[in-house]
Amino acid sequence: MDSKRYLIAVDLDYTALNNVYELNDITVKVLKKLTKMGHHVMIATARPTCITLPHYKRLELDTLTALCNGADLVADLAGEHKTLLRNYMSASDLRKIFDIIPLDDIDDLGIQINDELYMYGSMKGSLYHEELIRRSNVEYIDLRSIPFVDAGRIFLRIKDTPEVMESIDKLKSIENISINYRKIHLDQPGIYLSIQSIHADKWYAVKEAAAHYGMPEKNIIAFGDDYNDTMMLKNAGLGFVMCNGNEELKREIGRTTQYSNVEGGVGKELARLFEIKIK
Repeated sequence: MDSKRYLIAVDLDYTALNNVYELNDITVKVLKKLTKMGHHVMIATARPTCITLPHYKRLELDTLTALCNGADLVADLAGEHKTLLRNYMSASDLRKIFDIIPLDDIDDLGIQINDELYMYGSMKGSLYHEELIRRSNVEYIDLRSIPFVDAGRIFLRIKDTPEVMESIDKLKSIENISINYRKIHLDQPGIYLSIQSIHADKWYAVKEAAAHYGMPEKNIIAFGDDYNDTMMLKNAGLGFVMCNGNEELKREIGRTTQYSNVEGGVGKELARLFEIKIK
């Protein structure tokens, strides 16, 4: 790489983190080295503050952080948590969502406002959600009294019924939200949905961070593994999909790491780019 400064935006789960949600040692060493070289390393994750902060501290960062898939852009994550950008769904959009989804079909529900979580159910079998629930400020709710509030993200598991796609198609008609869904296989299989504002995306937050640091978008290097990284990887000057990542995303982006998240793929790819020697 040349001598320019770069903004390096890194997803956490299955990207910088291994399969048990720990940072790879090689990736830690390389990211710390790049910080000392004058580059800006930032985390861009679907996680809220409470389950991002331990990794932020281990990397010894003082940079901006994109949280909740870009719904929040936060400065000083280890200190005062200053929110610089917030793109939330409105309370009225939440009402529209729950007018469409039959309440009797909902097995698990989370309404997320960064570290605040309104929760119904348990999301058993998902280590990520178990950690999220354990560390967040949780208020358990009844489905008959859902709080209609401005929210960064909704995640829910609904029964896989013959009518489920009809409900999802209706959700897609709400113009201010984006929705991703997939079948999951937990203790109780179903359809997992993640819903947020159409204006909330990791890319928008990373782009804002680059402007904050006075850095052109072509000097952004990004790493991710799944659909919620798509815009960030497409628009970055250099975007890498992890080789262990989503197959469709790998085909769309066309650039993958040589090594997986478990092997320290982020660190090894950056070491190659910046000619950093690693043991």
